[in-house]
This record gives sequence, structure tokens and C-alpha cells, in this order.
Amino acid sequence: MGKIQKTSPDNRKCTFPNCTHILSIYNHEIYCYIHRDKLPQKQKAKILVHTAV
Repeated sequence: MGKIQKTSPDNRKCTFPNCTHILSIYNHEIYCYIHRDKLPQKQKAKILVHTAV
């Protein structure tokens, strides 16, 4: 099992359509905090599993 990095690369953008937020290096997800809360719970679980790999 790989070790999870403590930080993510700089200058990553939220992948939600038309969002221009730059993600924090401490946010390992693909969506910003605003759009992560707008996703259905089932989709959130898939994202968390995908980013943990």
C-alpha cells in the first residue's frame, strides 16, 4: 500500500464545470470545498476512494 502524500501539487483547479478555484495543497480531492458539498453522497464516496489510491 502506498503512502498518502501530505501535500498535493500546486495550482490544481477544481474540476467542477466553470469553477476557477485553485485547490489548496492540503486538499487532495478534485473538487473545491464549495462544490464537494454539492455532490450526491454516493458520488462523494467514489471520489474519496479514487483519491486515496
